[in-house]
Amino acid sequence: MSLGFLFAMSLPALVAALFVLAVVERFARGKKKGTPMSTAGIGELGATFEAGKREEIEFRKEERLLRDDEGDGAPPRSRVDLDGGRAVLNVPAQRQPS
Repeated sequence: MSLGFLFAMSLPALVAALFVLAVVERFARGKKKGTPMSTAGIGELGATFEAGKREEIEFRKEERLLRDDEGDGAPPRSRVDLDGGRAVLNVPAQRQPS
């Protein structure tokens, strides 16, 4: 086996390839939205060596899929109507100390 082949199959070669991909992608993508492939690759590489990173990646993926409805959680105290240009704020009354 040649030395070049061993380097190409090593971890430094992977990191160098991700760096080159990030540079090329930066200029090729412009201002497009979404996660760049190099960022996803670097995250996966970090998850290989860092114990809690895999759970963090999975949590972020689940969080993007879940919806946050207005009716969930605490009772509504305010409403904002963007189309009508109106906001209604209900401030609870202050309790007097006894």
